[in-house]
Amino acid sequence: MEGSLTKKEFMKARGYSESTYHRRMKLFRNSKFREGFIAPTKNEVYINTELYDQFLKEESAKRFEYQII
Repeated sequence: MEGSLTKKEFMKARGYSESTYHRRMKLFRNSKFREGFIAPTKNEVYINTELYDQFLKEESAKRFEYQII
């Protein structure tokens, strides 16, 4: 799949540990970007990196939305 990485490739590219990967994917799967998490079987997972990047940008914007400077 173009623009997608397997779980192993994704973790290596992002430098994520297993626990960080699971924590982030839980949020990603429950967001409006969930179509970027492709799991044809429980052992075969692909992550669309473009949608994941959009997800991270939105999460970051939410985090800093309430900060008063």
